[in-house]
Amino acid sequence: MGRGGVLGNVVRLLPGRVPGVRPDPKWDFLSPAESTQLLAAERDPEKRTFLLFALRTGARAGEQLALEWGDIDFANKQVALRRSMALGQVVPTKSGRERRVPFTDELAAALKAHRHLRSKLVFCRDDGSPLTLRHLLTTLRSACRRAGLRQLRWRDMRHSFGSQLAMAGVPLRQVQVWLGHSSIVTTQRYVHLAPGGGRELIGALDSPAARANQVQTDRAPAHQVAKP
Repeated sequence: MGRGGVLGNVVRLLPGRVPGVRPDPKWDFLSPAESTQLLAAERDPEKRTFLLFALRTGARAGEQLALEWGDIDFANKQVALRRSMALGQVVPTKSGRERRVPFTDELAAALKAHRHLRSKLVFCRDDGSPLTLRHLLTTLRSACRRAGLRQLRWRDMRHSFGSQLAMAGVPLRQVQVWLGHSSIVTTQRYVHLAPGGGRELIGALDSPAARANQVQTDRAPAHQVAKP
């Protein structure tokens, strides 16, 4: 069964997924409960902020590594993702465009507590030099291990952001904007996670009589609804 297979979708959505088992090596994400579990397992405040930023903004690894303090607007609680970093060199974002993502009160507090004067970079080494993807992966893998979760790739943090937004009912067009997808087709990988999955819309195909009958059934007390 392929990447979008029904079985893979069902397994991913189970609340108690088996630790250490990845349903699909090409696609994985954390549920809200697993995200909380991951963050709770990381006791180092700076490393926890690495993880929280990824989970709450959907930033790509390079975008997070290249983030500067000037990109963070605390007054309006949003971050501007303007550039990326690859092999220590600053490069354009994948789309070549800047995008702005609002952030939560929790992330705002974490970033304020994380403030430093070591560098203009938000996430950097003790001497102010840039971090590498290896630093991010080491932090993630250690936190996953302590939390009793399966091992993830850094891109799965981005998938977690998109997946959790879709599960919360955020319109896919908005998810597309925040993730910086150039095409809605890419964002549609999250559509199966949206509440209802469109089931509430398919009823538009019913005849007026069938819809009226369903409304009456829905409004009737449970003891008056005939059992099949």
